[in-house]
Amino acid sequence: MLNTKKSVAATTENKNINNINLNILFNFTKSLDSDVEKFLVIRAFYQLNYFDLEPNDRNSLEELLKPIGGTK
Repeated sequence: MLNTKKSVAATTENKNINNINLNILFNFTKSLDSDVEKFLVIRAFYQLNYFDLEPNDRNSLEELLKPIGGTK
């Protein structure tokens, strides 16, 4: 029973960390001047965290990459 609680806590903690990273990413990209810089930062984050992201988060990042003119 104790292992199950630790597993659930670890999963919840991991999800919170991903959400914090997305919030930091969005705030950071607001401070960038050019669209090229924004694209490079978002694409790097997307590629590095692809398997850790929730499907909704992946879709959000993919939508952000489209208008900038980049590809995945």
